[in-house]
Amino acid sequence: MLKHVMKNPHKVLPQLLAAAIGSWGFFCTGLVRGWSSPGIPSLNATKNFEIESSDIAWIASVPPLCALIGALLATYPLQHFGRRRTLIGLSIPFFIGFLLMGLTYFGRHKAMLYVGRVITGLVNGALTPASQIYISECSSPHIRGVLSSLTASALALGILTPYIIGAFVDWWTLALTLIIFPVMLLVGMIFMPETPIWLMANKREDEARRALQRLRGKRTDIDAEFVRIKENQEKNDKKEHKIQPRELLKGSVLKPLSISMGIMFFQQFTGINAMVFYTVNIFKSAGSSIDGRYATIIVGVVQLIATAFSGFFVDRYGRRILLLGSASIVSCSLAAMGSFFYMQDQWGPELATEKLGWLPLLSLIVFFIAFSGGYANVPFILMGEMFPARYRSILGPLSSSFNLCCTFIVVRSFPTMQITIGKYGAFWFFMSCTLAGIVFVYFLLPETKGKTLEDIEKIFSAKYDAAGVLKTAEMQADNSLEVKITPSALSDDIETNKPNDGNLRHQKSKNSGSVALENGNQIATFSLKPITDSEEEDDGSLVAAPL
Repeated sequence: MLKHVMKNPHKVLPQLLAAAIGSWGFFCTGLVRGWSSPGIPSLNATKNFEIESSDIAWIASVPPLCALIGALLATYPLQHFGRRRTLIGLSIPFFIGFLLMGLTYFGRHKAMLYVGRVITGLVNGALTPASQIYISECSSPHIRGVLSSLTASALALGILTPYIIGAFVDWWTLALTLIIFPVMLLVGMIFMPETPIWLMANKREDEARRALQRLRGKRTDIDAEFVRIKENQEKNDKKEHKIQPRELLKGSVLKPLSISMGIMFFQQFTGINAMVFYTVNIFKSAGSSIDGRYATIIVGVVQLIATAFSGFFVDRYGRRILLLGSASIVSCSLAAMGSFFYMQDQWGPELATEKLGWLPLLSLIVFFIAFSGGYANVPFILMGEMFPARYRSILGPLSSSFNLCCTFIVVRSFPTMQITIGKYGAFWFFMSCTLAGIVFVYFLLPETKGKTLEDIEKIFSAKYDAAGVLKTAEMQADNSLEVKITPSALSDDIETNKPNDGNLRHQKSKNSGSVALENGNQIATFSLKPITDSEEEDDGSLVAAPL
């Protein structure tokens, strides 16, 4: 990323600014999640305020439950109002939600607290896909991974902020303090452009060109990229204007959606949000000598630093390696955490704390470092990358809502799990899920590093393998070979020339024995036949005539 900034600052900095402001939506999401850890113990300690133990679990878990609905509701404004205006509009109810939570202390009605949590939860669900799609559609392919990973850093910073403030103030003061941040999102997005892809999809071609020029810098030649965006939209326009439900059942749509949902499932069932929502309580249960509030801040700082650094590796090492490495270390941390609580059951709390009192904090620090290195940002990057442009406004909220559904299940069930299968059983359950996630990623997730959004769409076409290279070919009755060729299948060791007869002549690669056709940026179907001796010397060349 730094190399690109130093080499082309005029091209990268506008995109970096758009991504930074767009990722503020994830920062606000982090505020809602982070409020619970210091807020709930403070709420319990408040005098003359009726709150029951059953309320605590619901106050913690209501936002992800409502976010599930919010993510589904985000589809309409994302399609019809655009990514930018959706983010602007969402900042207003977010402000209202935190305001109601803070005023609950004066009104003394816990219903106000519930309403505030419901509103912030609904907004959270819509903010996640809106922010991720905005950043993905504003970014160049070679830095899209780094810029998209800003969302994870913003989320970590959003979680850390109430950790720090909540260590010194009451729950209601914390809520009132946090209302400033959605205002910052509103003001920032007012000065940002809409995404060129959404503008092009809505027949605003001139505005799309201006937005693309602004995002790439005034001195950057955007003609090639603009033509690519336009051609891709024209291809989408040839299909039915209104998306039909049956279209969502196509393999090219179901494959990326299923993979995205699978990764979202395994992300949440690492137990990440059980750790985030109940950090203070976990440290109290472990009998740690460190004050739970300050241990939580330590963990939050470590998570933020690790997440920030991980963004620089996304486009260097790819999505698959980061996810596999992240999950491997996370599973070890969960195993260690579960082992501590098992020893606590076997030896008794005092002896376990005396011998292994350092293990809970160390395990959580390693857990958050490892999680931040891959699972924190890659699932959301993939959500913005893998979905076809035509369906992105629908599939993004669907995947996000599924993520939030898993979040609700984990957060709501974690206290019950600790009672039914023990604290160690809960952590070992999450460890088992994380190990299963390694298998899922290894066998099913294709690499998307460095690919354009258009090329990523081709990965999920039945004719192409995970690298976007030709996978299948059909031998016809006349012994000709019918194939579909994409430019990404071309390799450097293939020689190409274009004769004047309108055909495309190609020579077989001696290294791979593959055949490739060049056809600009379009997928084309050709019939391939060997060149006869009368046409050209028998050198293994082929003549390709468009069908």
